[in-house]
Amino acid sequence: MKRKEYTITDIARTMQVSTASVSRALSGAPGVSQELRKRITEFCDNVGYLPTSFSRNNISEKLNIIALVLGDIRNPFYANLAFIIQKHLMDAKYMTVVFNSEYNETKELEFINIAEQCHFSGLMLITAQSEAIAQKLTETSLPKVLVNRILPHYDGDSVLTDNFQAGYEATLHLITLGHKKIGFISGPKSSSASTQRFEGFRQAMRNYSLPVHDEYVWPSDLKLQSGQAIAQEFLRLEKRPSAIVSVNDMTSLGFIDGCKKSGLSVPEDLSIISFDDIPLASLHDNQLTTVSQHAEEMGHIAADLMLNRLRNPNSQPERIILKPQLIERKTTAPFN
Repeated sequence: MKRKEYTITDIARTMQVSTASVSRALSGAPGVSQELRKRITEFCDNVGYLPTSFSRNNISEKLNIIALVLGDIRNPFYANLAFIIQKHLMDAKYMTVVFNSEYNETKELEFINIAEQCHFSGLMLITAQSEAIAQKLTETSLPKVLVNRILPHYDGDSVLTDNFQAGYEATLHLITLGHKKIGFISGPKSSSASTQRFEGFRQAMRNYSLPVHDEYVWPSDLKLQSGQAIAQEFLRLEKRPSAIVSVNDMTSLGFIDGCKKSGLSVPEDLSIISFDDIPLASLHDNQLTTVSQHAEEMGHIAADLMLNRLRNPNSQPERIILKPQLIERKTTAPFN
């Protein structure tokens, strides 16, 4: 009779614990009690579970694999970044495994544990956004790079756009077009990119003595469907802003779709500006005014940072900040 091959999920289900607890117990990471760690490791020994398909004699060898953790692979901005990073690393003989976290902190922590446990060569995070992640990154010995994000107390390699300046320039563009009532669609509060863009928006409004109305600020989860739902809230307002700064292109496209379905014209009735410059933004029917995040350049730099860290583990960490670029298309117009 063939012996059952256990996975982390099987072990978690059998022992009635979370997969994160199993990963932490096996990798030696904090977050589980000594008693539970012992129970899990003893169970794994009894069933013959190994973290990788290698023998125990080879388990300490590093694999030429880089873990790439991102929030939503369906977002074209992240997909494009992942594609560029993967291609660049493959040219250097490293494979990339993409983990899709759905912006879930628990999943991101589990993916980091898996990268440690499976002895990957490095770790890259595109959507890191919590103190728990920051703490985990200080504890792991894996070479690591943050992409398009920054975390408090993280002093490792990173590449990102100046999101404060991006938010400021996007808002300034609307102000110079004569708009005074300007709304903002934000992302999760834990997202450094979203927070900094909002701070740039607020600073531009302050500099021109324009009020920021709470009823003109909407939170989103950075997804298309979120933008469509916010459009319905926007349309129910008795007094609406004449322009919107939106946290990313996917949310903006959903918002515009929801507005147009109700008969609102963009930019005749409403101007909207966004961030990322995904390929969909420049299509004929969209023509979205946006602020470029330089995805291709960011991806190349991120991969280079990782390769340099692997080759020179004791080198000084680098933080590279890219200058945003406003791309004016057809979703913004002078205030009428």
